[in-house]
Amino acid sequence: MSDAVQSQSPSPSALSEDIAFIRALAEEGRKTPFRGGVSLAAGLIWGTASLYNWSVFSGLWNSSGRPVGADWWNAPGATGANWSWLAAAVAFALVGIPLRIYKSRSGGNRTAAAAWGGVGLACWVVSFAVIIAGVHTRQGIIFTLLPPMIMALYGGAWMVSAVAFRAPWQRWLGALSLLSSLLLACTTGQAIEYLVFALSLYLLAGLPGLVAVLRPQSNA
Repeated sequence: MSDAVQSQSPSPSALSEDIAFIRALAEEGRKTPFRGGVSLAAGLIWGTASLYNWSVFSGLWNSSGRPVGADWWNAPGATGANWSWLAAAVAFALVGIPLRIYKSRSGGNRTAAAAWGGVGLACWVVSFAVIIAGVHTRQGIIFTLLPPMIMALYGGAWMVSAVAFRAPWQRWLGALSLLSSLLLACTTGQAIEYLVFALSLYLLAGLPGLVAVLRPQSNA
């Protein structure tokens, strides 16, 4: 039995490799700053799409502003609002090419990249799940649940990113993102939800990304 226990114990070389891997991750957090290009693009593109949705459903373009809950399918401008999200998806996918979202970059922070990459995939899957559920049930209120879900996912990503980059200020972004998720839940089914969502994306994704882009990268 003692031989079995010894055979299952890690070898010194395996332990040294694990330690080296953990040390490399820690060094990445110290040496690779948050660059912010993807965050800036996400905040501007999706925030603008949400702002357009608010302008439609609030009646800014006409005098028929009304709640966007159960009668969402028949709301004036609903078709245009749908296309705005599709346009945002296409724009973000195209912007991702020069930002190298789809390629692994050497010298980057692998922990943060994994966190944001996972959240990005989760956002797409949640979006498709909501679309499928909305089309299947014909209940427009389901679509209005998407903004609080997205901000909750952003909050989790910022929390992990704060540890990966050794950036405590990102914890505040995570906390504010989670709070904005709760605020969005309180405005579900109202036109103002999309205004709150747009502001959340601008301030909690676009603005930090802009600051990071404009910051000198001498320590990168």
